[in-house]
Amino acid sequence: MTFTALTLVCLSLHQAPEVPLPNVDFRQGTLKGWLGQGFTLTPGAAPTVSSTDAGNPRRKGMLRYVFQVPPGAGTISFECHAVLAPGCAATGRLDVLLLGAGNRVVPREVRTGSAWGAAPSLLTTADGRPCSYRWDVSAHVGKTLQIALVDEDDRPGCHLVAGGFRLEPAGDGEWREFGNFMQGLVRDHKLPRAARYESKHFTAWSNADAEFTATRLRNCEVMYDNFLAHFRRKGFTVRTPAARLMVALFDSQGGFEAYLGQKMPPTLVGLYHPGTNRLIVYDLDRNRGVQAGKEHALKVSQQIPFDIDRVQFVGAAERHARDFVRDANIGTTMHEVAHQMSFNCGLLSRTGDVPVWLAEGLACYCEPAEKGAWQGIGAPNPERVRALTAALRGPGRLLSVSRLAGGDDWRRDGASVMAGYAQSWALFRMLMEERPQALKAYLALIAGRRAPEHRLTDFRQAFGADLAPLERRHFEYVQRMVEQYGPRR
Repeated sequence: MTFTALTLVCLSLHQAPEVPLPNVDFRQGTLKGWLGQGFTLTPGAAPTVSSTDAGNPRRKGMLRYVFQVPPGAGTISFECHAVLAPGCAATGRLDVLLLGAGNRVVPREVRTGSAWGAAPSLLTTADGRPCSYRWDVSAHVGKTLQIALVDEDDRPGCHLVAGGFRLEPAGDGEWREFGNFMQGLVRDHKLPRAARYESKHFTAWSNADAEFTATRLRNCEVMYDNFLAHFRRKGFTVRTPAARLMVALFDSQGGFEAYLGQKMPPTLVGLYHPGTNRLIVYDLDRNRGVQAGKEHALKVSQQIPFDIDRVQFVGAAERHARDFVRDANIGTTMHEVAHQMSFNCGLLSRTGDVPVWLAEGLACYCEPAEKGAWQGIGAPNPERVRALTAALRGPGRLLSVSRLAGGDDWRRDGASVMAGYAQSWALFRMLMEERPQALKAYLALIAGRRAPEHRLTDFRQAFGADLAPLERRHFEYVQRMVEQYGPRR
């Protein structure tokens, strides 16, 4: 795709019409279409229903709405809170659920600031103000679901209050929020003006130059098509994302840090943020460390007495910096958009518990770049092989498979993190090549997990109760990667 295929549009986001669903928002002023009892409706500009004890001798209630998810649906959002009488603790008997076949619960998210996170239970608020929640229903199009408002709490003064439910087209609410956030960020932090770009599958807001923006979106499109094709070819069930994916691009490290609201390590050039479902990347050429390196090279060159030697030194330093920046920019983009794809095509769950080795191993499997060119999904990964080489040559640096798969503590260990990422890549690549059926079973097993307690149990169930054979095979595979692709001594 060439740059001319990218469409630059105005800063206002287009608002698509809402997907119709009768009286899901209570605006008819009745509970028509809803089944159950124990709830009363308070009409108005923003109608609510409540299971308040007033006029309800049972102090309990249930209200249900059964519907079929229409084509193009993205999310169902609502405001709600549980009211508890003084001295009463939350028990989980006040809830709002979205249920599928067999009463399987669809995961729910709650908004905290500008991000969304998992919400296994409803929150209570001291000031009585509701929280904002949503369900992602894009993977349930054509299926029958039911919204259930549940009050099983018969303690006096404990009840549920919920606002209307809004069914929005895929991506619509998120796109509006994204545009508003980026415009506010530019204004509040006095950043260079940002513009909105669209490619076939991505919506980007960027204050970087047009060439950097176009290159990164080309990278995203290449990964999009190759990711779906690769995993389908390998027999994995992946779906096309329901809407365009979102990308925030910045011209400098300052914009990147302003977006995240904190200083970031100079080695971090981009990330995928699950809470907002966005890819965030900046141009490494404007990294403070890279800039300082260039300035240092110029100072050193001033000490070289002969012009020809000085010119050669500066030229070599510039080529090295340029190659480093190109590799890091493309490798980071491919790594992070692989994260984004994996959480939007059904391979991994954005609201579930996903082990770090799996998420990072998959992304590293997709990222390989060398000499400024992407090598393709599953190709040998020079960066990770170098880390494996260092780990093998250092005493006791390789992690055990049980530590890698059983928890995420290795990611917080500065001495182990690079080896952990590299081993995650090697383990994922090995399993894709040698045990794809077991890997598919493992992904299905963890799909419904919401907490990390079962990490090692799930891993053993999929790959064998005795991990010793897998441990040996993993070590052999790592050695082979280093022998075939590692730097020579």
